[in-house]
Amino acid sequence: MVDFNKKIDRSKNDSRKWAGRKKYFGREDLLPMWVADMDIEAPDVVVEALKNKADQKIFGYTMENERYIGSLVNWVKKRHGSKLSFERIAHSPTVVTSLNLLIKILTNEGDQIMIQSPTYPQFVKQIESNGRKVVINELVEKENGYEMDFIDFEEKVKNSVVFILCNPHNPAGRVWTREESSKIAEICVKYGVKIISDEIHSDLILDGKHISIASLGREVENLVYTCLSATKTFNLAGIQSSFVVFPTRKEKENFVEELSLIGVHEPNSFCMDMVISAYNHGEEWLEKLLDHLRGNIEFAVDYIEKNIPQIRVKKPEATYLLWLDLRKFGLDDEKLKERLVEDGGLALTMGGGFMGSGFARMNIACPRYMLEDGLERLKKAFG
Repeated sequence: MVDFNKKIDRSKNDSRKWAGRKKYFGREDLLPMWVADMDIEAPDVVVEALKNKADQKIFGYTMENERYIGSLVNWVKKRHGSKLSFERIAHSPTVVTSLNLLIKILTNEGDQIMIQSPTYPQFVKQIESNGRKVVINELVEKENGYEMDFIDFEEKVKNSVVFILCNPHNPAGRVWTREESSKIAEICVKYGVKIISDEIHSDLILDGKHISIASLGREVENLVYTCLSATKTFNLAGIQSSFVVFPTRKEKENFVEELSLIGVHEPNSFCMDMVISAYNHGEEWLEKLLDHLRGNIEFAVDYIEKNIPQIRVKKPEATYLLWLDLRKFGLDDEKLKERLVEDGGLALTMGGGFMGSGFARMNIACPRYMLEDGLERLKKAFG
């Protein structure tokens, strides 16, 4: 029996979300709803796989096995209806690792890379740390959520070497439609712009259907480098496991060779068995998780609309992250953070890092009692 509302204690978990409160917010008594992992136990089948591996009592050097990549191939076909080529998939420790290395491989210093704001902060960090130029296609706020400005998109992407797509979008929670994705594909094919597609949240669809841009035809598939992972889906961020799907086998081999130069090309002793178990046996758990997340989002949005109407929030189509619009309070990010911390005792991720000043990101992937506490603290800060 899965109980997503059971009492949890991460005090001995070495969790950045909980252990990092003093370092990042100056206080240890805050309720942390900032880092994008879940305050929910991983599936029992994954825990059992970890225990079975530990029982072997030898943790030497590892070598990637076919079942690891195969579990992803089978999962994507079953969940999303897409067929992946086994030979074109590489293991990578994290999506951020992949992003950094793909930028190095696909571009040269001084090249332009386009992203869409608001944006996941690591996109900017990885581009700039590699000496490339950030170009921004700003998403447009509409009544029902963010939309793309395709006129601006085309004008800017045609002078870029790479476009980084976030689908589903973090922090806005959009699931890009087939029509939107097809338009992106059409423009990028027209100008030969490569696409790094971050699809780490693709299993956490709450409303709609995930369309992987690489699935929209061979022309665009030849340009796309898709980043996937079981870690967001099954709350396994600490195990260092992700995948990249490449246009060609040769590009996959080049990527693995680059990873080997820094010694991170093989999965660690535990992650393969855990991911295989998650993908092969975790679907029922995921369906129940999605129901829990939908209920939490419904509860949170309703609470905010009734009790803190100055805060604007829309239900995300995917992810477990609420993008809170705090601009009506007329405060900069530092003052907003101060109100949250000092008055509310609440730790959220402020929007400035996402190129979204005046916003804050709130993680609702937690037991209901914790969400209720967080919302009461939010009301205390701004109600």
